[in-house]
Amino acid sequence: MRNIFRIFYRYNWKYPYAVIIGAILVILSRVTGNYAIYFYKFLVDSLEQLDITFVLQILFGFIAIRAISFILEILGDTINDIYFINTSRDLKVDVFSHLHDLDYTYHANKRSGSLISTLRRGEGAHFSMNIEINRNLLRLLVNFIFVSFAFSVLDSKLLMVVIGIVFVNIVTAIFLVKRNISKRRLLNTQEDRISGIVVDNMINYETVKYFAKEKEEISRIKSEYATWKSAVWKYINTFRLIDISTGSLSLLGAGLVLLIALYETTSGNFSVGDFVLVAGFVTTFFPNLEDVVWRFREIAKNYSDLEKYIGILTHKPQILDPANPKKINLSDAKGIIEFRDVDFSYNKGESTIKDFNLVIKAGETVAFVGSSGAGKSTLTKLLLRFYDVQKGEILIDGVSIKDITKSNLRSLLGVVPQEPVLFNESIGYNIGYGAKKYELEKVKDAAKIANLDEFISSLPKGYDTEVGERGIKLSGGQKQRLAIARMFIENPPVIIFDEATSQLDSKSEKLIQESFWRVSAGKTTIIIAHRLSTILRADRIIVIDNGRIAESGTHHELLAKNGIYHSLWKLQQGEFIGSEIE
Repeated sequence: MRNIFRIFYRYNWKYPYAVIIGAILVILSRVTGNYAIYFYKFLVDSLEQLDITFVLQILFGFIAIRAISFILEILGDTINDIYFINTSRDLKVDVFSHLHDLDYTYHANKRSGSLISTLRRGEGAHFSMNIEINRNLLRLLVNFIFVSFAFSVLDSKLLMVVIGIVFVNIVTAIFLVKRNISKRRLLNTQEDRISGIVVDNMINYETVKYFAKEKEEISRIKSEYATWKSAVWKYINTFRLIDISTGSLSLLGAGLVLLIALYETTSGNFSVGDFVLVAGFVTTFFPNLEDVVWRFREIAKNYSDLEKYIGILTHKPQILDPANPKKINLSDAKGIIEFRDVDFSYNKGESTIKDFNLVIKAGETVAFVGSSGAGKSTLTKLLLRFYDVQKGEILIDGVSIKDITKSNLRSLLGVVPQEPVLFNESIGYNIGYGAKKYELEKVKDAAKIANLDEFISSLPKGYDTEVGERGIKLSGGQKQRLAIARMFIENPPVIIFDEATSQLDSKSEKLIQESFWRVSAGKTTIIIAHRLSTILRADRIIVIDNGRIAESGTHHELLAKNGIYHSLWKLQQGEFIGSEIE
């Protein structure tokens, strides 16, 4: 809890003047607002003298003090809102930025829908928490101090009642609010789960339709919402307990204070004006006392919502940039890649890559083949530093990839993934995403090289055509060619085709093959592909088995060895390497 509030206040104190001035204005507005209650006493006491001039002075004084209180409140709220909004913006940007800093592993283990739910709740909770603590609670604290001082002057018995009721109320509230937080956590977990399922369904909308699984998915969500309903009911029931306890204590406190004031008035110790003053404080303070617990309740809710949100900032990336990085300039890079004694495993005791040694020369095209889980895609993830090797090192142009920044490293590598994921933006935006600076001419040139320009020209909106969520409006081949254009736009020295020609029709494959060989000419290229029409033209084919190099050579050399590659070739009759080699 302390860590969450430490981060919370760290953002507020980025604007110290606004925090201090806002607090001062809130305090002054409540002091003047509470002091206005004294005018009720002055008015009642002045009526005994029947001095109309004095009565009018009191009325005008009351109006003036209320006006001052109102102006101070508006100014305080305005200044507070400014820094509330600024800190909210700063935190949102930092959380978003930190999510990009976190490792591939963090995101691979998160459901997008659950993460989105955490972000949505946390963003609103941060703003609400500021309002509750730095505005509402501060007002209530000033009210308590003012009333305590006023009652101590009038009669110490009144002060003792107020302190006693407030103490019991706070102790009760803390106990019940703890229960409230635990119930809110359970509710948040369930809401995150539901959000994850809903987002999964929307992303996989077509898959649901393919298998006519609508009823099953609806039944599944109904079951989850039944659990949600139970969690909500348990959560709101803690509110009822809080309401009952605070309402009862406030009623008891108000009754005791009024009885004491009435006794003192009838005994001649209080004037009628004093009684009216006490009654005025009772009508404002004790409802505020209920409000205190309501504020605690809101703070508890917001805290629960902030836990996971601010907690994102407490996750530390494991794959870090060096303190004093070297730099490989894009224009100077040759693209020599070396895997030197590399070991890696996802799970302890289970080696995925073992004693892997390989040098890929500048401009060489190397194809990785092997069974599913052999380690082909893992090698590219290690090269991209999505994961770090556990032993050995990977070098580019003789420089360890750990000695340069991740940004510098990835600027040298152009990647066409097996399933290109596109932003729900225009075709031009998606192609230009690979460039440091968007230039339409560069986008068009990249589209031409990727055999995409003719298709784009046939569209009514051309490069401004929206591709839809994850590129749903484009065919598989079109997405692959767009990914090639996006990768090529900055002309990186190293290209990685991760199974980039799988699951395509012959025409699409031909267009992609042409694009591929055009962009890869003279570049260091790593291919992980199913179709042997790509692999056949590779300078070297590396057969990977259980994380090691089992065979290496050209297509003809490997066939002559009569080993794993030969078996795969015969199995697929020279046409397609299917599930046997991923």
